[in-house]
Amino acid sequence: MRKKKRIPVSIMLLVFLFLLTGCTLGGTKQEAETKVDYYIGVIDDNAPYYYEEDGLPKGYYADFVAAMAKGEPFTYKFVPVDASSYNENLSKKSIDGFIGATNASSGKNILASKSFYTSNICVLAPKSSNISTLKQIKDNSIAAPADTEEEVFAKYLANRYKGRAVPFLSVKEALSDIEAGNTQILVADKEYYKQHKETFKSWKVLKTSHRFQNEHRLFMQKDGKLQEIYSKGIKALETNGSLEHFSNTL
Repeated sequence: MRKKKRIPVSIMLLVFLFLLTGCTLGGTKQEAETKVDYYIGVIDDNAPYYYEEDGLPKGYYADFVAAMAKGEPFTYKFVPVDASSYNENLSKKSIDGFIGATNASSGKNILASKSFYTSNICVLAPKSSNISTLKQIKDNSIAAPADTEEEVFAKYLANRYKGRAVPFLSVKEALSDIEAGNTQILVADKEYYKQHKETFKSWKVLKTSHRFQNEHRLFMQKDGKLQEIYSKGIKALETNGSLEHFSNTL
């Protein structure tokens, strides 16, 4: 007759502790996830429009949505997404809205609000370069964030001065490419440039365009409840003067 193998007490204790810890962690995670009414996509680390400070949302977009939520109370959470993929995220309903300045084509079921803020665009070059006028763009590469009016302006400059426009996912990627010597000029949002003076301390402004401008909007699903809330919220901000105040303080 075979003897039954006994499981050591130490192993049983370890299994028990593992199960206990797993249950505790699962409960903690579930409790930490607070459901909100709307998930709003934003480009992260994009001051002065959106950034985080001590884990809290900051910037013009954060203030704008917070002001709307006062007039038409709703809960929300900002979700970092790429401007080029906002429409895909909206279509999949992984976000309820996207706030930003983008020219990326939207789907048939996506609605773009009217612009609630307009910002200028500037052309930049390193001070160390021999480029001091737009005419010297010839045979040079122009970097710009993809799917934005900056990219449209970069293509216009490239066509006019016989240069080459190169789109990037972000300004940071474009700057890295310029530092590597692959591109020579950057087209960027003027407010972004002003907010990142330390980054651009060794850069010079060649041109500020008032023809090519970024229009900041809220993109959302058609016939969704967010559309109605936005309409009421923006009207309230226009009526009480808050919208103009935000624009003047940026």
